[in-house]
Amino acid sequence: MRLKGIFKEKSSASKLVVLFLIVLVSVLLHTSLAQVMIFLFTNVSLIAVGMMQFTNQSEIDAVKFIQMFSAIGLFITPTLLYAYLCDFDLKLKLNFNRQTLMLAITIMILINPFIAFIYEWNLSFNIPDWMMVFDNNAEKITKYFLKMNTLGDLFFNLLVMAIIPAIGEELLFRGYLQQKMTKWLGKPHVAIIVTAFLFSAIHMQFQGFLPRFALGLVLGYLFYWSGSLWLPIIAHFLNNAIAVTFAYPIFSNYAYFSQNTASWQEAFFSFMAVVLLAFLLHKNLSIKKG
Repeated sequence: MRLKGIFKEKSSASKLVVLFLIVLVSVLLHTSLAQVMIFLFTNVSLIAVGMMQFTNQSEIDAVKFIQMFSAIGLFITPTLLYAYLCDFDLKLKLNFNRQTLMLAITIMILINPFIAFIYEWNLSFNIPDWMMVFDNNAEKITKYFLKMNTLGDLFFNLLVMAIIPAIGEELLFRGYLQQKMTKWLGKPHVAIIVTAFLFSAIHMQFQGFLPRFALGLVLGYLFYWSGSLWLPIIAHFLNNAIAVTFAYPIFSNYAYFSQNTASWQEAFFSFMAVVLLAFLLHKNLSIKKG
């Protein structure tokens, strides 16, 4: 039985139900598999892991392992399976040149002071206590995750916090949702804004909502201009990898580009540099398409 494109002719509502069911089953299966593997192959208590009262590195690694499988189950497997069953084009093609790639990488490096500035601004907002619970939990987990003593810890963190989120989140948000929004609304710029909003909101970290929304806009336009999902995937990976790498003790003294503070002058020049580079990137892609 040929399953590829089996739901292609179904209505949008039916496809949405299909995606929801795939996500639900996938998350349950991936999370359960991770827990079973921890139970069978480690001495870590799943109860201790669930309570997040970490007493050793093995328990922290177990949480990372569960998070990795959960992210695969939430973002990667469902989106790829949905694309296969509905014959949906996720734009996984390398149709950009080296100059475009270098411009995108430079944008992600130089945008950091601007992101740091709006992060500080976001911190000044009066956020309700019930929202702060999510932020405090996320901050606690991140703090534990970023305690790295060996290169193995660093590479594991790059996998869990950079590679998988970059691939998974871009598959779902830019590859699927942004394209669907563009089709439904008929306005690609509005679709990029809505997708960036949802991308930031789903992280449930309200003190970082604005900087993540800004990054979502950049990633959205990289996808829209290039027509290739690989460009925002690479950019997303680089953004996360910078933060993870410069949290490693050897590199922590050189963490300028991953700092959490910036003056308004630094933010201004960062923003203007990004605008200029984005213009050059768009122009380069327009010439290529022409």
